[in-house]
Amino acid sequence: MYNVLIVDDEYYICEGLKSQLLQHKHPSIGKICTCQSGEDALTLCDSFKPQIVFTDIKMEGMDGISLIHALSRRLHPVAFVVLSGYDDFHYVRGAFQNGAVDYLLKPILSEDLSRILSIVIDELNGYSQNPDPLRKTLFQLSASVFQELSCLGADDIPSPFLLTSLENARIGEDCAAALIVSTSPWPRETQIRQINLLYDSFDRILGSPLSSGKIAILCDARDRNALGRFLSSFVLSEKDSYAASMTDCAPTIQAARLLRRAQELLCLRLFHGYEQLYTEAESSGKQELPPKLKHLMTQFIKTPSLISNQVQRAAFSKEIRKLTLPALLRFYSYFNELLNVASSDTGSAFLEYETPSLFDLSCLDDLEEHFHNGLEKYARISASPAHHPGTMDMVKEYVDAHYMEDLTLASLADRFFLSYSYLSKSFHKTFHMPFQQYLLMLRMEHALELLKDPGLTIQQIATRVGYENAFNFSRSFKAQYGVSPSHFRSDPNETDG
Repeated sequence: MYNVLIVDDEYYICEGLKSQLLQHKHPSIGKICTCQSGEDALTLCDSFKPQIVFTDIKMEGMDGISLIHALSRRLHPVAFVVLSGYDDFHYVRGAFQNGAVDYLLKPILSEDLSRILSIVIDELNGYSQNPDPLRKTLFQLSASVFQELSCLGADDIPSPFLLTSLENARIGEDCAAALIVSTSPWPRETQIRQINLLYDSFDRILGSPLSSGKIAILCDARDRNALGRFLSSFVLSEKDSYAASMTDCAPTIQAARLLRRAQELLCLRLFHGYEQLYTEAESSGKQELPPKLKHLMTQFIKTPSLISNQVQRAAFSKEIRKLTLPALLRFYSYFNELLNVASSDTGSAFLEYETPSLFDLSCLDDLEEHFHNGLEKYARISASPAHHPGTMDMVKEYVDAHYMEDLTLASLADRFFLSYSYLSKSFHKTFHMPFQQYLLMLRMEHALELLKDPGLTIQQIATRVGYENAFNFSRSFKAQYGVSPSHFRSDPNETDG
């Protein structure tokens, strides 16, 4: 159904036309509102979105042509019909040049109104069949804006053209960015229809397709909360097909950073799925990477054959699922950089491996596949590396072979002719954790394998991994995995890590 607005400075004209429309009982006519001035009509259209506007051509203040020009930038789809007298031909011609569909002479005859309604409703119905040409100028403006924003760095200053474009779109000094993504390719005509719906609902907004499954949005700060409600309703109504993100407000000059932040927020869908609107409120958490994840990466780099071990891969995936958004963003960059550096040490061209944007991954399976593919490629190119271990590598090799002994930093420093302070700092820097934490994790990993042997007692296992008594071993094991060694032996799947 199409809503109708009647604008005329004569009250009786407004009410008379409204009465005639009601008498027609046309099934496509919805709510009907009236105004006595162009200025009142503009104010009303902030909340009421008519698709049919009847406007007097000559009014005090804002005339009909000016009103058509102003509303055509706010409403879509919309059809304008001008109300005129016999001597208003000059004004009627101007109205047609500004987008009017037809005109009605006063006094308005019922048969003329019926004819106009048929023309207008046919045209509006045609809009829904062919949305592409609609708001052509606005779509072109949006495409230019988002193309420039996507090329800018997060801290780059937008060009005067971009800032002027945002000003022309009525986006003020502060704005927010939003994104909508689909689980599957999104036909362009569907994207255009969705963007038109945004333009129907908001006056201070720009939207543009980013790709076959994504729409980017910038809105004035005054519309942020309303846009949030709109996006929440949209993603909930589509039954797990879409997700959306929306940033907090910031100065419009930071639009490129806001758009990038909206992309980061949408990475939460990798963990929590679709049918949600993700905002800054959901993005909190620590940025630090879990020591065990760093340890696993170090092990993979040191011993690439471990990548094919299903237990190690499962442990890696489990740690990935624990990450907060800040930690995920940091780890994704850390992972790709680490593999590039490690592979360059072997003389291999790992940089040829394509690294997708985290934002472009659709689900957690895609993320894990990227990690596994990267590790497997590294394993292949590292099969026979010409590698000459440095001092820290030799220290680690010794610890890996003698973990069950009474190792201390002091004894290692003496063995490798290093100062205690240098060894402590270098080990932490190289392997991303203190020596004692690394030794504990190494012992516990071996303990997990030994506990699978029912022929070994807890005391025997404790001795084999470097503990003098079962009590200290059990306490360390429970601190690491959340269950006692005996409990793990009875239920190997029930651990915290």
